[in-house]
Amino acid sequence: MTCSEPLRLKVRSVGPAAALALAMAGPGLRVHSVFPSALNLEVPGAPWLVTVTGPAGRDQPQAVALEDTADFTTWGLAAGDPQEVANGDLRLRGAGHERILPLTGAPHPPRRTLPSITRLGETHRTCVAALAARQARAGCELNIGELGTQAASSGPGSDLRLAVGLLGPAAQAWLQTPRTAPLGRAVAALVGLGPGLTPAGDDFLAGFLAAARARGHGRDGLLWALHGAVEANLGGTGQISASMLRCAMGNFWPGALVDLASGLEWARNAEALRALAEMCALGHSSGMDLATGFFFGLEALGG
Repeated sequence: MTCSEPLRLKVRSVGPAAALALAMAGPGLRVHSVFPSALNLEVPGAPWLVTVTGPAGRDQPQAVALEDTADFTTWGLAAGDPQEVANGDLRLRGAGHERILPLTGAPHPPRRTLPSITRLGETHRTCVAALAARQARAGCELNIGELGTQAASSGPGSDLRLAVGLLGPAAQAWLQTPRTAPLGRAVAALVGLGPGLTPAGDDFLAGFLAAARARGHGRDGLLWALHGAVEANLGGTGQISASMLRCAMGNFWPGALVDLASGLEWARNAEALRALAEMCALGHSSGMDLATGFFFGLEALGG
C-alpha cells in the first residue's frame, strides 16, 4: 500500500490492560472492528481486545485514548486489516493513510485495584436509590429497585431480571457447600443475555465479579469459581463482551468503578455519587448494568 505522509497523533493515555496486551504484539495484530467512537484491535496471545478511543476512554483499562476526538469509520480501516507495533509506536495503516500513535512517551496510568469493602451503610443506600431513579428515567429493562420484587417476573426484560435473581442465591449456596454446577447454571443464564455489543447480562456479571473481589471472596474460593464459570460460558457471547469480562477477571476495572467502591467504603457520599454518575454515562445502559451487578453483589455476598 502506498501511504501519504504519516499522521502522528497525540495519545492521552495507555490503560494498564492495553499496555499489557500491546507488549505482546507481534505478527498477527489486526483490526477486529471499527465504530465511530472506537477501534478494536485483536492482539494474538492477549486475552482481551485493545480499544483505541477518543479522550472519553481515558478511564478504561483496555483503551489507548487519544487526546482528540476521532471518527474511526473515516480512517479507512476494516476488520482483518493487519497492523503493527514498532519502535514503541502503534502504527495503523488504512486506505492510503498511516497514523502513528506513540505509546512509549504517553502516560501509562497504573492498574487501580478495588478497595476492600467491609460494611454497607447510608452511602450504599443513597447510591442504590440514585441508580434506581436513573434507570427508571432511562427506561432500562434492568432496574435495581425491582430486583427481588413481583415486578421482576413480568414485562419487558423479565428473563434478564429473573436470571439476575438466580445468581445471588447460587453464590450464597456455594459458600455453604461448594458445588460448581448450580453456580455454573446461574452464570450461563446471564452470559450473552440481552442486546448490544456488551449485553446487560455480561455487564451485570462484571459488576458482580467486582463485588465478589471487594467483599474478599478471593480468599474462600468463590471468586475463582465464578471466574471458571464465566470462562466456560464465554462462547455464548460476542468477542467484545468476552473481552470486557476477561478484563474484569484479570482485575482491570474502569476508574469510575474504583472511585465508587472507595466512596462506599469510606462513606463519602459526594465522591460515590459523582463516580456513579460517571459510570451511568458509559454506553446506552452498560455502566448502569455494571453498577447494578456491583451493588447487588455487595449485598448478596456480604454475609
